[in-house]
Amino acid sequence: MTEKIVKCWKDMDRRIIVNQRELVLGVAACALAGVVVGLFLSPRKNVTIGSHNASNNQGNNATLPADIQVNAEDEEEVEE
Repeated sequence: MTEKIVKCWKDMDRRIIVNQRELVLGVAACALAGVVVGLFLSPRKNVTIGSHNASNNQGNNATLPADIQVNAEDEEEVEE
């Protein structure tokens, strides 16, 4: 078995001409494959994207907290 590996390793010593496009695509494919393998082998399996902090966004009907005072001038500008 090790003889086959050594023979294969020695055969890789010859020169090969590779297009730049093929080289870039090969590097990109190896990088993406590494990312995918890393995702599958990572110890963290439950990943949540976003904070899930329940921000209570209610659109334009949201009420202001009690400690904020609204001036009458501001209300008139909003109505116009």
